[in-house]
Amino acid sequence: MLLFWVSWEVLYAHLPSNGSIHMLDRTPYLQFLAPRIGRVQEDLNALIWQIDSQTLPVTQSPAMHEHLTIAQAADLDYTPITNTPHHWGKMFEQCFWQLDLSGVDTQGKYLFWADQGEATAYDDQMPLFGFDPGHKYQPLPAGLTKLTIESICARTGVWVAGESQGITAQGSRFEGAFLATRNNTAWNMSHDLKVLLDLAVMLIERDTPADTPLGRGGFRKPFDEAEPLAKKIIVQLDKACEAFERGHLEQAASIVNYLMTELRGKGDDTVKLILTGHAHIDLVWLWPENAGEFKATHSFANALNLMDRYPEFFFGYSQPASYDALDKRTPKLMEAITEKVKAGKFEHAGATYVESDTQLACGENLLRAFEVGQDNLMQRFGIDTSVLWIPDVFGYSACIPQLMAGFGVKYFYTTKQHWSSGTKFPFSSFKWLGHDGTEVLTHVSWRHYNMAALPEETRFYANQHRQAGVHNEALMPTGYGDGGGGTSAEMLERARRMADLAGYPQMQWGRIDQFFDRMAEVRDELPTWRGEIYLEFHRGVQTSQSHLKHQFRRAERSLQTLEAAHALLGEGAIDIDPWKRLIFAQFHDYIPGSSIQRVYEETIPELREIADKALCDTSRTLEADGEKCIFNPLPISTVATVNDELIKLPALSGVKLADAARITEKVFASETKLQSERVSATFNSRGEITELIMDGKAIAINRPLGEVWSINDVPNIYDAWELERHTFSTGTHLTDDATVKVDGDGNTTASISFTRKFAKASTITVRYVLRGDSPILDIETDIDLQDPQILVKLAFPTDYQGKDAIYGAPFGATLRPQHPGPIATESMFEVPGSRWAVVSDDSQRDGLMVMTESRYGFGCLSGMMHVSLVRSPKVTPTRGDADTTSFGANKSMEVSDIGMHHVNLAIGHFTADAPREMNPAVLAETRFRETVTYTGKPVTSPIIDMEGGQSLIPTWIKPMEDGSMLLRLNETLGQRGQMQLKLVDGYKAVMTDLRGEPTGKPSEELCVDYRPYMLTTVRIGK
Repeated sequence: MLLFWVSWEVLYAHLPSNGSIHMLDRTPYLQFLAPRIGRVQEDLNALIWQIDSQTLPVTQSPAMHEHLTIAQAADLDYTPITNTPHHWGKMFEQCFWQLDLSGVDTQGKYLFWADQGEATAYDDQMPLFGFDPGHKYQPLPAGLTKLTIESICARTGVWVAGESQGITAQGSRFEGAFLATRNNTAWNMSHDLKVLLDLAVMLIERDTPADTPLGRGGFRKPFDEAEPLAKKIIVQLDKACEAFERGHLEQAASIVNYLMTELRGKGDDTVKLILTGHAHIDLVWLWPENAGEFKATHSFANALNLMDRYPEFFFGYSQPASYDALDKRTPKLMEAITEKVKAGKFEHAGATYVESDTQLACGENLLRAFEVGQDNLMQRFGIDTSVLWIPDVFGYSACIPQLMAGFGVKYFYTTKQHWSSGTKFPFSSFKWLGHDGTEVLTHVSWRHYNMAALPEETRFYANQHRQAGVHNEALMPTGYGDGGGGTSAEMLERARRMADLAGYPQMQWGRIDQFFDRMAEVRDELPTWRGEIYLEFHRGVQTSQSHLKHQFRRAERSLQTLEAAHALLGEGAIDIDPWKRLIFAQFHDYIPGSSIQRVYEETIPELREIADKALCDTSRTLEADGEKCIFNPLPISTVATVNDELIKLPALSGVKLADAARITEKVFASETKLQSERVSATFNSRGEITELIMDGKAIAINRPLGEVWSINDVPNIYDAWELERHTFSTGTHLTDDATVKVDGDGNTTASISFTRKFAKASTITVRYVLRGDSPILDIETDIDLQDPQILVKLAFPTDYQGKDAIYGAPFGATLRPQHPGPIATESMFEVPGSRWAVVSDDSQRDGLMVMTESRYGFGCLSGMMHVSLVRSPKVTPTRGDADTTSFGANKSMEVSDIGMHHVNLAIGHFTADAPREMNPAVLAETRFRETVTYTGKPVTSPIIDMEGGQSLIPTWIKPMEDGSMLLRLNETLGQRGQMQLKLVDGYKAVMTDLRGEPTGKPSEELCVDYRPYMLTTVRIGK
């Protein structure tokens, strides 16, 4: 290799010519040189790896549906593999291999593992590295005599270009384990050439955008107007190609290296790219949970391996749930990660336990995702994180900044906004203000999080940085996600070369938190975005997988019930495990319903079990000698049904069933009317409401309320995720007369049911239920959905024409326009709502509110509020895998949600100054609860009253270890004021942070000042 600091003339004078001369001079037309360089690049790459022809001795365990840990692998039986190719496994099954390296000199050698399935190699139960489409060759430690390799029968490196073809129909194809040698001269020259050639191509394409400089046929457009730097690179690389083609690899590499040296130190500092190693792990998606755990294992092993080889490398990860999985599967890897965290090289940058969907969980569930996540980090590493990292969820609730701040999280990172289909989000670095006014610093990357440190990516990142004028850094997550194994050596090699090279933005590897710390220095110059960050895409996830969403919400309610019982009896916190599993369900391809069907075959029963067990544990907690009692876990009064009787329940208490007050008001029902002292509802023959009067106030109806719509639901792409605007224009309104059934006339509860057929083979029954004491009309729907690709909606065409409709958020609410307008408004044809929505006049004193038990997809246009009940889209396929048989999978299930669905809703008159019990956020809690009875003694609430502040609602009671309890309060309608909390003698209350740490002084009567959408926590104890 020649010294760098020699002239080009001296360098070329040493170029061997074998005594020959050129028949023709080099062409001056550079457009004919670029294709030659591209072809030489391919020839050069073919020289990098030399693979031994003889396979190494390998034995294999049986393939297993249930995954084992690496510690259990030693007890398996292994069979020698004597013939290849060898096919093994069913989809997502696991096996282990033993690789005999005794007598092999591994110094300077690499292992080429020729199996389609993803794999992790272990030395004495410590993962060394992973094999996957992005990592095909791995360096062997010197003196290694044996490897254990864990594989799964799946190939889902869907982000690695050209590598998503999947496994064969016979299973994973294993062709052997081979030693390989790397030609380091070819390796280094290949990366030099890649970086230089791509730079020249970028510069040429920028100046002559219609051209494809590396194309090998057809008309070649001149490079006359290209930048001088591009011309220089093409000329010098062509000379290197000549040396290469003459067989002089070392000389060719020296020419390219010299050019690299000449251009180094001249990078563009206008925008500096901060690279962070990344492996986006979908915990479930195109695979079940155990496969997601495996993907984390082999990705982390790769990251640690690269840290030892490339000292400049930093790696970030975001989901503590994966660490819990490592504790079980491979504890030695978790220990090694912990050491790298302490060294500052492995950075945890995700405050929530998983990368949570922020729209579908209730507020407390979402809050616990932060609490459990930060606590997990503190217990493991002695530190928590200042960064919330959720790049791939489908919109961001306006309550997120308030939750972040409550757990010490200052910074937010995402990329998803560049997916919006109608409007471009205007900022990349900005201050995000939640709907309560809490501010967090936010950075949005304008491409995916699976960057490969490719030259064209770096220029794109720099050019797309909206705030480059005031914030000269952009964050670039680098590494293949999911089955791609994270960052690769090739990415690190390219990044080294581009770090300060002429024509490229300056770049370096760095920590995510430090990137944001520097961003904070220019905080005052950054723009501001207030409120939700709505994604104009993936609108179907509010409704996909109906049974999943029902059980998810049921599990939330049941844990709420159990915690209230613990709080009242001073029993301390409940077990964290069900909370972890419920929070795990928040993952952004789990609760949205966008994973493969096997995920839901496994998880829906688990959520059902969480709910069932919590309710049983509640009864056991309250159980004692005594009489039959009924329990209300809510800090607000409600009504329960026991043996067809309506029982009044005081707030947060258990009362004797025999002593409880009964409701006696009657309801009268006919085939066209439900009538009580408070509600009068008149129906047409289709089962729609033609007149509705509630507490003497007539609802303003445009057309009859309760229209059932059947919509052909055939998205253009991403079936489980998407709803398309055009399908809403072609839906079918069910106009046939219904079969009518009346029940309970003259009782305290009565109902009218209307049954109709729709689509080709489906049936819906809409049952209107009225309680004698209530100003609310309950709606129960039973849907037998037998048609694929159908969306069923219930619509309420009112005459309320206020500018905005109101939709429940996990905490607080979100206002969205309801009238035709610009594209941003048009894009909100289907929006998330946390189980309630309101359409009203601008005064918010007259409107209709709609509450649901576990429905989250709403819309409102010109007074017509509509709710999505159920949809039957195509199930997400296992993209990247062939159709091998999966144990337990229902192979006939091409669409989801075929079968029976029971969906509960309620409607009522809305006014913003109504008492707390009539707040729609409260009604979404009180109307849809399972009755909890127990044998024991009555229990009473320490809260006597909450005076004032009717829009400030109590959302949760959390038990604390010292026997006290936390009362969570949330303002829901954008109002401000005061609420006086009155307690039983002997109790005191104190304002706290979200964790329950006091921020004020205890008082027997506490005055709570609140502002719009504010989340408040009060600790109550003796």
